Amino acid sequence: MRKTLSFFPILAALVVIGILWPLSISTVLAQEATPTYDPLVEPTLPPNPTELELGQNLYWHWCMTCHGDLGQGLTDEWRSVWVDDHQNCWARGCHVGRPGDLGFPIPTVVPAIAGDEKLSHFAAFSDLYSYLRGTHPPQHPGLLEDKEYHAIAVYVFEMNQRVVEEATAAPTASIAPAFTPTLPPVSATVAAPPAPAPAKTTTWVLVLIGLAFLGGLLLLVWIRSRQET
Repeated sequence: MRKTLSFFPILAALVVIGILWPLSISTVLAQEATPTYDPLVEPTLPPNPTELELGQNLYWHWCMTCHGDLGQGLTDEWRSVWVDDHQNCWARGCHVGRPGDLGFPIPTVVPAIAGDEKLSHFAAFSDLYSYLRGTHPPQHPGLLEDKEYHAIAVYVFEMNQRVVEEATAAPTASIAPAFTPTLPPVSATVAAPPAPAPAKTTTWVLVLIGLAFLGGLLLLVWIRSRQET
């Protein structure tokens, strides 16, 4: 009996390890599986997106490069996010406007479009929508579809915490599930890395392993107690 009692502290320690081990491992895996925000990763566009989701995706493709991921404008901090050879927008061969440049001319100052009433000069949603249709993208105004301009305007209004007037309807009543937004040339887009696998299944596997470990320990204690008696 004394031998059995002397075994209890060891058993208790093993039980604690058996419980905490799978939980700690699952916590680490969950933290690793949680994606961090990367502005260069394309926002996911579901098969049947809402107008706001479509606007966010289109903004990423057509507007973010100059206006920033948060509408902060073409700041030095925002340009530092890009790879080294893309950070100077006005280097030779880029967006200066010289003959032979690969990109369209970009002003040296692109102001913020979000926060601090940046869009106060657009009294109504329709004003912003019409402005975008007539001027953007600057290299090819009018290139996008009407519903795409409408979606971008909705997203930009959302960035500024402004409510779209209820009386303002989208040019198209609904977005078909198979709708594909107008995209820039492939060379100008940034491919999104594959999404990390969910850790939920791994967590349950580790818990089951821990329970099996505890069951084995209890069986061992029972066998030893039977042998001693």
